[in-house]
Order: sequence, then structure tokens, then C-alpha cells
Amino acid sequence: MPDALTPPGLAPEFIAAQALLRESGIVQADVLATPVVVARGHALTLQAFLNQDAPPLARVEEHVLDLPVPVRVRLYYPDNAAGPLPAYLHAHGGGFALGGIDSLDRWKREVARDARVVVVGLDYALAPEHKFPTARDQTVGVLRWLRANAAALGIDAGRIGIGGDSAGGNLALATLLRLRDLGEPLPRFGAIVYGMLSADHGTPSHRDFGDGRYGLSTAKLDWFWAQYLPDPALRNDPQAAPLTADLGGLPPLLLLAAALDPLLDDTLALDQRLTRIDAPHSLKVYPDMPHGFLAQTRLLSRAREARDDVVTALRRHLV
Repeated sequence: MPDALTPPGLAPEFIAAQALLRESGIVQADVLATPVVVARGHALTLQAFLNQDAPPLARVEEHVLDLPVPVRVRLYYPDNAAGPLPAYLHAHGGGFALGGIDSLDRWKREVARDARVVVVGLDYALAPEHKFPTARDQTVGVLRWLRANAAALGIDAGRIGIGGDSAGGNLALATLLRLRDLGEPLPRFGAIVYGMLSADHGTPSHRDFGDGRYGLSTAKLDWFWAQYLPDPALRNDPQAAPLTADLGGLPPLLLLAAALDPLLDDTLALDQRLTRIDAPHSLKVYPDMPHGFLAQTRLLSRAREARDDVVTALRRHLV
């Protein structure tokens, strides 16, 4: 049973997973307590632990794209699948400042295997060294590269999706909006998982869950935004905080959220705005999970459930 220090509402399996991480010597990344380079090292160690026992795939390849700021991409191909195949580009979380191409490596392999699509990860440039719009522009560039090189990559340029978790959810939605505004072809589907979509920290979910008891805090989010958008005026820019944008003309979206998350209201507000314009989308909130649970398919049935929700949506919209 949880002790008196355990925040209320957490699933028992999440509490057990946190205990295992502590017993394994895993230190949670904390940008408020350590320099960002140290926090990045802690985040990489955590990801390596969570990626253990990842399913092998016969083909995983990397490319470095010659963009204004070069970016490395990794393509995960499902075994024994005849092409051309659908593709799904996923941008990792980490507040624009943490994480890398190995983030969610196990998850991306599982999605490629189960959805029978080519999953693509990207090693976008991190803040504060690279501020907005570098990561967004890299994500746009990767999608353009996938379309332009589809035949050589064995993918179908007409069956591409995009998604992301946390800051990656911001990048995915901002990329869709950027392509729409430029009049370029849009992906057929998007998945936004507990997206970091707005710098508004006065919401009920920040009030209820932003004190850090559940990991992510309002103070950490404010720090992340300050690195990504050092000009406070940009916090209301629809290209940087896409929850404030015109949302018309987007493809079907899957919205997933954690109930014990200061960012919960970002997703709920996105759902409400999409509903008001009758935009195609679906919403699911995991009632006993905090921010960041998606990466833990090795440890959490809830993470596997969320993965399967993404797989189902990919098979519906792309396969």
C-alpha cells in the first residue's frame, strides 16, 4: 500500500515502477536542481533502463539530413512487411531541452512491429542552445524529406502520420499548422500525447498537480518555456504555443492525456477547441497516470494500453 508520502491517485503499478527505478539507482532528471547537461545525462540513463528488452527488428537505419541545422533520423521497419509502407514520425518529449533519438526507442520498435508501419524518430536540436523555431523547422524538414525520398525509403508518401509526446506533441501540432499555412501536403493523421501546448500556467490542472508531487511541476515547465522561448512575447505566438492557433484544416487527431498532470488542461482545451469546429479527433484520459508514463511499456500496463491506442489509430488512418 502507498505510504503517507505517496501522492493520491497514482496507480499501484506506477508506484511499484518508481520503487524499481530507485532500487536500480535511476536518478530522475531535474533541471531545477542540476545543470541541464547533468539532467540530460540522467534522462539518458532513465531511457536506457526503460528501453531494455526492446523487440529486435530486422531493419533499423539512420540518416543525417542536411538542413540549416542538421538532424539525425532513425527509421524502424517492421519485419516481413511488403512496401511501400505507411510511415509515422514521432517527436520525443523532454521540455525541448532533454531527450534524444534514443527516447522511446523501445516504444517506437513496438509501434513499428504492431502497427506494421515505418516509425521515424528524430534527434531534434535542444534548448537552450537551439531556441524556437529550430526544432519545429527540423520536424517540418524531416516530413518533407520523407515525402521527397519515399520511394527510396520504401514508404508511401500518401500515408504519413505525425505525433509526439509532451514537447514533442507541441512540435507535432506546430508542424501540422506550419505545413497547413504554407499550403503543403499534410500528414493523414496526428497523435498528440499529453502535449506541452500552452505557456498558460493558471489552469486548474497546474493548480492541482503542478507542485511536483507527480514529477512534472509548473516550475519545471516555466523553466522549459524560458529556454525554448526566451522572449516572453513568444509565449502567445500560435506557432510556438499551438493551442492558441487557428485549428481548422487539420487531419484527424488522437489526443491522449494523463489525469495527474499539470498539462492535462492543455489537452482538454485542445479537445474543446476541436469539438467547437467539428474537427475529427478523439480523446482519452488515463485516470491514474502522471506525465511521462508513455515511455514505460516495459513496466506499466497503462503504457502498453496507450501504445496500443496509438497503434489502433495508425492502423485505422494509415494502413
